[in-house]
Amino acid sequence: MKRMLILIAAVLLACVGGKGRGAGDRLPILSAGVSASSDGQLVLTAEAVRQDSLEGNAASLYLTTSGDDPAALFTGAEQLLAGQLYLSHARTFVIDEAVALEGIAPLVQVLLAQDDVRLTLRLAVARDVTADEIIRAQAVVEEIPGEALGALLDAHAVQGGLPDLPLCRVSDRILSGADFSLPALTLTEDWRVIPAGQADFRLGRMTGFSGGEGLA
Repeated sequence: MKRMLILIAAVLLACVGGKGRGAGDRLPILSAGVSASSDGQLVLTAEAVRQDSLEGNAASLYLTTSGDDPAALFTGAEQLLAGQLYLSHARTFVIDEAVALEGIAPLVQVLLAQDDVRLTLRLAVARDVTADEIIRAQAVVEEIPGEALGALLDAHAVQGGLPDLPLCRVSDRILSGADFSLPALTLTEDWRVIPAGQADFRLGRMTGFSGGEGLA
């Protein structure tokens, strides 16, 4: 049975709306991740942003849904919100190690099926922590964690320190049967997100991590 939970109820009022809002409403997402729960279900964590006024500070809000497969995660979230998750602003999607080991082809297909997804969306794999923990980690410099996470991956991709393989290229590699690697991310003791080498894939399934040992 699906479990669906809004961790901060204000997201419905501030981002989606109250009375008079219909099924066409959209919740803008900055970052998201999928984790594996102890009961075998998948859990989607999505970061949205609320701003009470033009002068007010923006604050992150987190939506969590669960389901048996990637498609159920998005369907469940949209049914709960009576609207859509708006992915055009999303820069990063983080995947649990357990999910990556099972294969990411179904997840990639579901992401590509979203009308507004960016083909430049960057995928990463959580190493020694959950994807949920990566998505919720507080930013050190940037106010909004999702913006900081996207900037981190962009910077290391430009510098050549991490694999640079956005969603469209991941899909091509899976369809062609080619090996590929995705950036790996972990947390420091003070819960900062840092690069942790790379996650290596064969036929769409993660085979292990390489590089990044000893980072702190």
